[in-house]
Amino acid sequence: MAFLAETLVDEWLNRQGYFTVRGVRDGVTEIDLLGIRHSSNGPEACHVEVQASFRPVGYISPIAKEDMEGFATSRTSAKARTEVMLQASVAAWVEKKFTSRRKVAAREQAWPGLSWKFIFVHAVVREPLELSLIADHGITVVPFHTVLHQLKHVSAGHRGAAGTDISEIVEYFAEHGIG
Repeated sequence: MAFLAETLVDEWLNRQGYFTVRGVRDGVTEIDLLGIRHSSNGPEACHVEVQASFRPVGYISPIAKEDMEGFATSRTSAKARTEVMLQASVAAWVEKKFTSRRKVAAREQAWPGLSWKFIFVHAVVREPLELSLIADHGITVVPFHTVLHQLKHVSAGHRGAAGTDISEIVEYFAEHGIG
């Protein structure tokens, strides 16, 4: 599912005029998508992470290390968390996904000297508070259904390659009153 969702988000970015690169390696992890486009103010750059779960059983962010002792045996435990715990786990998740030295270095290696905007695309989440906490870190939070909706309304003049076929299926689906 992750590959298909990333493919559609890639196409969504392409149709907004972004040139995109997927799967930029950062050690053992990767950046889902990096995009750059020209604007009247110079180049615009975005770093996009995609999490498309439709039946989530856990949280977006793992439990922060400092909250583990006496709470759970696994950082991915679905055990209910307090707001304070969520704040700590989201802060650690944002650092891991967007702001760590390794992520900064990977972006700088891809396109040096740019100011990056951060986007998190999500489907269904277990705990909506996580989304507002992520947004509090300056990350634009975009529901996956918004991506799908915009794919059927964005100019066909800016089509990518990887996601064009599947996005045309989405458009066909919508045009025939199915969606």
